[in-house]
Amino acid sequence: MEINDTNFVAQLKKKNRRALEFAIEAYGNLVYSIVRKVLQAGFGNSYVEECLNDVFLSVWNNMASFDETKGDFQSWLAAVSKYKAIDYQRKLSKRDSVEWTTDRELSAELTPENILVSKENRKELLAAIREMNDQDREIFIRRYFLGEDIKNIARTFSVDRNVVDQRLSRGRKFLKQKLVAKGERL
Repeated sequence: MEINDTNFVAQLKKKNRRALEFAIEAYGNLVYSIVRKVLQAGFGNSYVEECLNDVFLSVWNNMASFDETKGDFQSWLAAVSKYKAIDYQRKLSKRDSVEWTTDRELSAELTPENILVSKENRKELLAAIREMNDQDREIFIRRYFLGEDIKNIARTFSVDRNVVDQRLSRGRKFLKQKLVAKGERL
């Protein structure tokens, strides 16, 4: 079957790979320009390419949600591209913020007092981590102590990446509450 402008949407909904190739060929430049414009503020081309791939993967996985009566494919694809790029921008900004904080903490002056306080804080932190539920603790340790990538953690636990992000956020809040409560008792 020949894929063209009139049938590629229907074929995409039927999961025809040639229709996806057609969409990439026909709309790749549009998606690239939207993603590049959103991510232009200091994020490298590798992130633009990764986001571009994720846009088309999202189109492939969510084609059933496209309703031709509400608008044309190009507008829908442009909106998907924009919001996917914004999501990437948020994640990359958050990651850069965490890296900057870590670098700043590593450059702190290593005095005997700081080392002693750091050891005490580490003990309190580990005690609080032990109080987390098993799966949250496992995810937290894999991410922050072993430096494992969130995608790998999600794959290991057979969950979506967002679930891992939520569990990490919940874990940080839990630890913050525990450590603040412990600090108030001292």
